[in-house]
Amino acid sequence: MPTLDEGLLAVLGCPQCKGPLTVIEQSEQVKVRCSRCQCEWPVEEGVPHLLHERMSRYDGPGE
Repeated sequence: MPTLDEGLLAVLGCPQCKGPLTVIEQSEQVKVRCSRCQCEWPVEEGVPHLLHERMSRYDGPGE
């Protein structure tokens, strides 16, 4: 499963609050997550899909 390029991750920010994004790997799924606003987006074939329609929220603290 392709992972997100570190160079790309360094320049991306959360589309909601402009906070930093981190990569989360959960049972064969890769997501980028913002711990500030508790939003996350899927990463498919190394490409983060930072669209509002693809956003989901998670409960709990950040990392």
